[in-house]
Amino acid sequence: MAQLVGEEKAKLAQKVDFRTGNEMAARAAKQINFHLMGYYPITPSTEVAEFLDEMKAEGEHEIRMIPSDGEHSAAGICYGATSGGGRVFNATASQGFLYSLEQLPVQSSSRFPMLLQLVNRTVSSPLDIRCDHSDLYYALTTGWIILLAREPQAVYDMNIVAVRIGEHPKVRLPVIVAYDGFFTSHQKRRVQYFENDEAVVDFVGRQPEFPHALDPRHPVTF
Repeated sequence: MAQLVGEEKAKLAQKVDFRTGNEMAARAAKQINFHLMGYYPITPSTEVAEFLDEMKAEGEHEIRMIPSDGEHSAAGICYGATSGGGRVFNATASQGFLYSLEQLPVQSSSRFPMLLQLVNRTVSSPLDIRCDHSDLYYALTTGWIILLAREPQAVYDMNIVAVRIGEHPKVRLPVIVAYDGFFTSHQKRRVQYFENDEAVVDFVGRQPEFPHALDPRHPVTF
């Protein structure tokens, strides 16, 4: 019994570090080990995919990283993967978010859970990359759950919690974790995160088998 308690404590051990919001979003995604990330780079969210690509090169996760030709395509990749029962992740901002916007109500009304990082940046005209929440306001009527993180620690925590929320059988909705571009995405703050990925995997749990997920063994027409 004492050995089991010691092993459990070791699994739940947390490391104290100084990290940015983008780093913590990537770390949470890596520990959750999503099936797929469809993405297209746009400041200030680009680093999330970059960090995950670096981790992928080191063999730290098994996420299928699919760069698209634009944010609309990235949203389509993610929607297709979720419709097949995949656990899916994406990150975008500002104009890129608007480019993908038409697909968001489709995904929420289809009840396909996924996780999207919205790294807040002003909707530009003319070009402006400073932080405000004008992109977030466009998300308010899309049917997605929205969690707003004010610091890197909250980015990490909310990403992990978001999967549990969105995949709950009584919820089954996609979730946005939003945080301020540059202020939260790029500034390093004191954080704590689980050293052992299994702690996150155990909390998130197995993905529920939704009855509406596409199955090539049982083809249907919608």
